[in-house]
Amino acid sequence: MKTRSGFSMIELVFVIVILGVLAAVAVPRFVTTRTDAQIAMLRSDIASVMKAIPARIFAENIDPTQAQPQGFAGWGEWMIDTGGLDRGRWNANNDELNVVVSNSGGQIVACGGTGFMKIDATKGELIFDPSKLAAANGTGAGNNGKVLCEGLKNSYPSGSNRIIPLATTGAVKF
Repeated sequence: MKTRSGFSMIELVFVIVILGVLAAVAVPRFVTTRTDAQIAMLRSDIASVMKAIPARIFAENIDPTQAQPQGFAGWGEWMIDTGGLDRGRWNANNDELNVVVSNSGGQIVACGGTGFMKIDATKGELIFDPSKLAAANGTGAGNNGKVLCEGLKNSYPSGSNRIIPLATTGAVKF
């Protein structure tokens, strides 16, 4: 009687086909789940910043109509500091915040740049308008950058834009 000590070629091919089908189903779901997690982190950052900015303006009696806050290159840098934002996910451009999609070789590719979140120093207002989120472009953005930017934009229903007045009349002086 001959004993079998291994798998037949048909059994091996069958297992490889099953693994291929599982991989074809699992990989797209993994990518979608990762993007959803990134969008959730960015939304959390945005909510934190939108709460922290008015609180800091009031607590430190800062004039939001000045050209730039004292000690910072612009209001964008101040917003990153105020919200405790991760510079791996956020970039400042003058008075605006941008979402970092990739940072390869020192070149930052971001979505934003159109004033989706900024401080308007002429009026002393915090402006949040997710409809102004632009798709990332430039080297290093790739399709994932477009998916992330569009996903963040689409995660907010229309009419989610906010204008929060930061300048007060008769500010408290100590």
